[in-house]
Amino acid sequence: MARLYVRSGIVPDDPDAAFPILVVDPDGTPGERAMARLGGHCYEGDGAFYLVRTDGWAERSVDSGRLAVGIAVHPVPLRQAGTDPADFPERSAIDPDAVLIVEARTTVDPELRARLSEPTVVFTAGPDVTLDELLADDEEWPIMLAPPPSEA
Repeated sequence: MARLYVRSGIVPDDPDAAFPILVVDPDGTPGERAMARLGGHCYEGDGAFYLVRTDGWAERSVDSGRLAVGIAVHPVPLRQAGTDPADFPERSAIDPDAVLIVEARTTVDPELRARLSEPTVVFTAGPDVTLDELLADDEEWPIMLAPPPSEA
């Protein structure tokens, strides 16, 4: 199951900025495996991989103090990553052509939630790897996901 965290202090130029960080298991659920494979279809830049916003994005919502992050992806990039979009019945609230492949929730302190910045950060790692280990590893590049196109 995907793990969701919110952390600040990970950007030296803006230590107060908080980011949602999703950790997906490459051997986990079908959605986690699909997210891990999408990393191979991102473009590289500045120590991270970026999924083009027209291919997929991160949708966020808050309910009763819990942050939910869902990853929405269009069918074409999913097929290119070797995943059948028909395996994912849930659709994006922003674009019904996009499917939701992963969703995770976590409780977030309101003060930290108020400082949430873009993008959503996604790491691929097994359940035995901690977030602190991922953040300390300069060779582990995350996938960066922008907000939905309509929120740009």
